Amino acid sequence: MNKTKVDTTKRYQRINIQQTDGNELTAEFEAYVTKKKDTFWNTWKHYKNGVIDSAKSSFFTFKIKGNKNDSIMKGEVSFFSPADSIPESRIDSRKVTFVYLQKEKDSLYIKEIYTDKNTIEFDYKNYENYSFEGHIMDLRFIKIDSLPDELLLNRNYFTIDTKVWTDNIFVDLLKE
Repeated sequence: MNKTKVDTTKRYQRINIQQTDGNELTAEFEAYVTKKKDTFWNTWKHYKNGVIDSAKSSFFTFKIKGNKNDSIMKGEVSFFSPADSIPESRIDSRKVTFVYLQKEKDSLYIKEIYTDKNTIEFDYKNYENYSFEGHIMDLRFIKIDSLPDELLLNRNYFTIDTKVWTDNIFVDLLKE
């Protein structure tokens, strides 16, 4: 991903960093870097014996299927975080918001999907270049045994982009 031509007209470069111990991959990180070298971390995967350690990782998978000739496709995004190991009985409420840009003719729309699941299926149309920009916000309010009148907020944010050099407006949400 990092061996592409530099595009200085874009605000962000999406990079991958791999961490190894000898020949073994131990971690992989994705970040967006600005021209001023500010870094916004997006995903991280920790590996144990070559397998993703889901208790320590926060990442997503993304795919779009369909006939590119008619530009009407089906998308699916799944995301994972250490919060997935929290028992359902301890989660007071949960709200997942998935937003993405949808170009139609000469207009640009923001589409939104609300759910409480880790996998989201959606329709996607792209009449130009088959690129994708989106964002996932997962908010979980967790009950605390020692403080029954209070809740702990667990937040997970992911920006999704199919380009290495991008002006993806959703990257700004990673700054929080």
